[in-house]
Amino acid sequence: MKYWAIRVFCVLCACTALAGAVSAQDNAALLRQASVFVEAERYKDAVAVLKTLEPQSPDDEVSIGVLTGKIYLGIDRPAKAVGYFEDAQSQASESFEAALGAARAHLQLGQFKQARGFVQTAQALNPDSSEPDFVLAAIALRTGNPSQGSSQMQGLLKQRPGSEGVAIAYSKYLALTGDSVEAKRVLERFSERNPGAAAVREQQGDLEFKSGNQTLGLQLKRKAAALYEKQGDVFRRDVTQAWLEVNDRPAPQATPAEAIPPEAKAVAQQSRASKGPASVVVDKDFAPPVKRFPFPAGVMITGGSGFIVDGGRKIVTNRHVVEGGKEFAVRTGLGEIIKARLLFLSTTDDIAVLELEQPLPASRAIPANAYAKPGVGRNVVVMGYPLWSVLGEGSPSLTNGMVSKRTGLQDDKGTFQLTAKVNKGNSGGPVFDLSGHVVGITVGKLDTKKFQDDQGFIPEDVNFAIHVDRLPPIANIQLANNAALGPELGTEELYQAMLGKVVMVATYK
Repeated sequence: MKYWAIRVFCVLCACTALAGAVSAQDNAALLRQASVFVEAERYKDAVAVLKTLEPQSPDDEVSIGVLTGKIYLGIDRPAKAVGYFEDAQSQASESFEAALGAARAHLQLGQFKQARGFVQTAQALNPDSSEPDFVLAAIALRTGNPSQGSSQMQGLLKQRPGSEGVAIAYSKYLALTGDSVEAKRVLERFSERNPGAAAVREQQGDLEFKSGNQTLGLQLKRKAAALYEKQGDVFRRDVTQAWLEVNDRPAPQATPAEAIPPEAKAVAQQSRASKGPASVVVDKDFAPPVKRFPFPAGVMITGGSGFIVDGGRKIVTNRHVVEGGKEFAVRTGLGEIIKARLLFLSTTDDIAVLELEQPLPASRAIPANAYAKPGVGRNVVVMGYPLWSVLGEGSPSLTNGMVSKRTGLQDDKGTFQLTAKVNKGNSGGPVFDLSGHVVGITVGKLDTKKFQDDQGFIPEDVNFAIHVDRLPPIANIQLANNAALGPELGTEELYQAMLGKVVMVATYK
């Protein structure tokens, strides 16, 4: 090779190496910015940054996959998230974030066996993290074993009483059970003992803000940001400040292009100019929905639970859930949101039937012959969305119990009594026996305060459901022969079988 050719070749190699180094630096800055936006729940902004990226190494590909999975999980699309997390974990078996993300996604999908497998991987990769234990406790809670979940978290708290992460995980678990008061107390007690616990302050801010105490929530978030700054935790400071940018002001959230800091936009522009179109392709449906239900902005959403009947065309729920509502929509356990219209209101029972604007596949409905009369002493589970307006949970939960009386309050023959715990939001959901038959429609619980005022004591585990034979003909059901109900399923099997058939029902007045 001639001297000039060798010299040109060497110069080109040097330039290529320099360009690669710059690209790697650019990608690191962009990946950090995307991570900040994901942690701050600014998913549209994170997508805008990720679209500018072209992976320069296997590590980049893993990071992009994990962030993409987190975004899909954050916008309630766990089925999409699973693929990204598992792919990232297959590329980097040592990735704790990929393993934990896969566990969370499988939890949302009701795939508990797979979730436990990834929890074990995550625990092996990071034994000090309390997040895998939280996932296990959430599985127990969702499958109707709250005592097991509580034992899991309380045991962790005893093992590591001074751990900030454990305190946060335990608080999150309590909030998941609906005990937001105790969830806040756990964090308050920890903060009193550890005034510099920035992450606990941040979690306190989240709890207060989401429960409607926005002023206090913002104050706590600002305190957390100041503590992070003082402690030199620049990443968490940036996350908290990114959250405050869109929540601590009356103006609407900036568009993704406006939300990206100038330095990140400059890096993105340079990256696009030097590398051409980005190789990260984001699905057209990637952007999160503007609101959970297709209702006008600013309305107060109320609702409960329900289940799919009549070959995927209709929803059974309680009359009191939808009566007086202006518009109606349901959200399935698999994430679909479908508008509906009111078809039937019973004048004798607390029953209503909605018709879906877009029918679901027949396989998603409770089969017409999967209904039976409840027998006293028979094990049952209530499935629905308790406290969904507070928790924002995208998946239903189970509570275990048994049929304790064939009639309801004052021997009402249209209802029966059960011991399975019922909370606000369960109304209208199905009561299953463990063979998978619907034996009732959850209607409510005894007014314990009134009972105490009248009788002087508080009874426990007194809840009610409507007999399925009270359903109207338009539901198209038929009662099964109780003598041939079949073997009982495990609660996890039942949950997985019914996940896509039980819905959240929403309206506004």
